[in-house]
Amino acid sequence: MLYLDTVDIANEVPFAAHRVMEKKPNEPGRRNRALILRVAARTFARKGFAATTLSEVAELSGLPKANVNYYFHSKQNLYQQVLDSVTQRYLDAFALLRADHDPLDALERLIRAKLRIIRSQPWAAKVFVAEMLHGARQLPADHAGRLQGEIQRAVACLQAWIDSGQLAAVDGRYLLVTVWATTQAYANFGARLTADAYKDKASGAELDAAVASVSRLVLRGVLARTGV
Repeated sequence: MLYLDTVDIANEVPFAAHRVMEKKPNEPGRRNRALILRVAARTFARKGFAATTLSEVAELSGLPKANVNYYFHSKQNLYQQVLDSVTQRYLDAFALLRADHDPLDALERLIRAKLRIIRSQPWAAKVFVAEMLHGARQLPADHAGRLQGEIQRAVACLQAWIDSGQLAAVDGRYLLVTVWATTQAYANFGARLTADAYKDKASGAELDAAVASVSRLVLRGVLARTGV
């Protein structure tokens, strides 16, 4: 759900007011915490929140369950920390659309930024998208509000380019949805449709090829008037 239209932030994010204060681990602790987050992201992405257990995350991490409890306290907090790990990157990606920027450059930067998120944090990105599709109920309230605002601003920016004739006459909302859906399809199915169905991350060359292809597909349509 890209626009969060039906999310009641006051009622649908019941856990944000009770976020657990994070501990400040030493260097081994930071490594363990990062490992737990990576394993948890993969497990949540594959099995969903309900079917994932802290015992399973601990076992797959090769760490005692006590370590998971020490750093994250609960499955719910661990899940929210996985969401936290990518939400700011999505906010930064949407922020690349600015009315005073060149539309071609800005859209290509957005596409590249989103694909970079998918490349560097594929499992956390899938957890984030799944959470959005289920109403963003466990997305922290501050993130949900900022994300909603940034999406609305991005749509307004696209629409301003369209209204000024810099982009073809399409609906800015659907243009943003098209960019989101196309890049997300690459995240979900790219490896299976191209080379290696067992790869977790695309290589740099594959990322560049994906950015070029997606940009060409999208921009040929919206910039057709300028000869792209």
